[in-house]
Amino acid sequence: MGESILLTPVDLVKYPFLPEAKKYVAELGIDLNDLGELESIVDRAKVRIAATFEFLAHMQNQAPYKKSEVEIAAFPVAAFVVAGVKDKTLAERYALSEAKKIYNYLLDEKDNVILGIAKFFEWDINPSKQGPFSYTLHFVYYLRNATKGRLVHSPEWKLVNRQLDKGQVSVTKNEVCRLLQEEIKNYIEDRTKEEVTKIPQLLQDVIEEIKAEFLKRKPHLSEFDQKIQAEESEYPPCIMDFLDRTAKGQHLSHAERFTLVTYLLHQGIGVDRIVNLFSNVADFREDKTRYQVEHLAGQRGSRTPYRTYNCSTLQTHGVCVNPNDPVCKRIRNPLTYHLRKKSIKKRE
Repeated sequence: MGESILLTPVDLVKYPFLPEAKKYVAELGIDLNDLGELESIVDRAKVRIAATFEFLAHMQNQAPYKKSEVEIAAFPVAAFVVAGVKDKTLAERYALSEAKKIYNYLLDEKDNVILGIAKFFEWDINPSKQGPFSYTLHFVYYLRNATKGRLVHSPEWKLVNRQLDKGQVSVTKNEVCRLLQEEIKNYIEDRTKEEVTKIPQLLQDVIEEIKAEFLKRKPHLSEFDQKIQAEESEYPPCIMDFLDRTAKGQHLSHAERFTLVTYLLHQGIGVDRIVNLFSNVADFREDKTRYQVEHLAGQRGSRTPYRTYNCSTLQTHGVCVNPNDPVCKRIRNPLTYHLRKKSIKKRE
């Protein structure tokens, strides 16, 4: 990996994957065999993992630990535990969860930190003042990350649609942060797939606890982890209805708007396209609509993307369009409609 950057303990809380964080933990004299006496670090590590599949709800509601040394040390412990579970799905979920948090931190960072982290991954990147673009990035490093995850499904990330000059791709700050999210996710994921040996008994107990809880939830979680995204023709009845009414400029309730926006965001539809969908609605205000969509996308406020309401919630609000649809009867959330429909067709 590339050169180090000078960071404070506050910075290392945000970017605990960097070598400076490892050095910081080493200087604290913390050893895995001593963790029995450092319960706060182990508990915090469990919270980080719990956030990836929503168990131990009472712990998830706990505020972030105030001591930097606990928060920084919890990261390698969590990675060690995930590696000990030896489940590819958990490793992927954990890496994505951590990378998304880091992405939100990066959005508020100054150029020197963003460039420093990019250079840690040995990116060929430089500041730029070309219109809306903040950086230029060599196409090799651009493609390495723009062809992964949800980005591969978005036309705006395809290299043929980008401004390219002498091998350098022009990118905005948000785009660099999003590409770094993919790079960081892969880096953390590799770390959580390493072979673990000489596991202290305390951590072995934690590994077994995490593994048992995760396996209980894994079948349900797999519905949301499908990499296949729906074509518009495969959208569930409720979403098709909301889209049709929006195009006609008709009013949608808060629950209907929330469901439509969060569903489209999950399908990889960009903020600009979603904002434009509402342009025919009588009370449309671009600035207000954009703010609301960005908030639901996790780009504002809590920096946490919102999940689409479950079908039971839509029924409670009276906005479920066709509860008798044979596919709708077999799902819990609109996001899985197209997957269940394909599954039924295959069996038939």
